[in-house]
Amino acid sequence: MTHPEHYFLGTIHRTHGVRGDMIISLDTDTPARYKSLKIIYLEVGGALKEYDVKKIAIKEKEKSATIHLAGIEDMTTAEQYLKLDLYLPLSELPKLRGNKFYFHEIINMMVIDSVLGELGPLTNVYELPQQAVGEFTYKNKPVLFPIREEFIDKVDRAEMKFHVTLPEGLVEIYLTDDKKQKQE
Repeated sequence: MTHPEHYFLGTIHRTHGVRGDMIISLDTDTPARYKSLKIIYLEVGGALKEYDVKKIAIKEKEKSATIHLAGIEDMTTAEQYLKLDLYLPLSELPKLRGNKFYFHEIINMMVIDSVLGELGPLTNVYELPQQAVGEFTYKNKPVLFPIREEFIDKVDRAEMKFHVTLPEGLVEIYLTDDKKQKQE
């Protein structure tokens, strides 16, 4: 489920002790940034529910934390929260500049290739284990491309443009079926 005004922070993986503490995995490169967290949102039944954070201890190397939420005072109650996802408001994200960006920022930006020109608006970003992949539609065909630093020339937030130099032949691969069918 998506929550347009919030970003995914992590998932509750297990309980810790008998007093309601839980271990969460954090989906961030900077876990220490969350050491003073006061409020967290849990996705419960498809909706976000706000919880006060009574205490949190960050384990930076493991990208995890031990957290205690108000109202969860024993292990039995904490077990009911296992596998729930945690979110925070987008407004709490630090602003990025230059070619650094959050995936939600680049959705709907026009993808402009240095060779082919304007290709189409970026419609999706897929976070795959190997790398992130962006999607746009070009000549009525969905096209996927790796979102990697070496392919990104400029992120223009003001003009909503995502300038790239895609690998040679990548876009054409998605159009080859049309060419083959026309030749037959």
